[in-house]
Amino acid sequence: MNIRTIIFSGIIAALIGAMIGLAVTRISQRESRARAIIIGGASLGFIVGVVQESIRQQKDQIDRELED
Repeated sequence: MNIRTIIFSGIIAALIGAMIGLAVTRISQRESRARAIIIGGASLGFIVGVVQESIRQQKDQIDRELED
């Protein structure tokens, strides 16, 4: 497994999650909870990105092993 790719995917997903959190904060007009919503979105995005990339790499590895 390529750790760099996994971390990169997590960071990109975290940025997307933070942007969604910022949009939710603006739409709901809850400025008092802005920090918590943005951090929660970034954390959730990072976790989803890492898990998704790990599963993709593991699937590719299994496919390569089955070809041999």
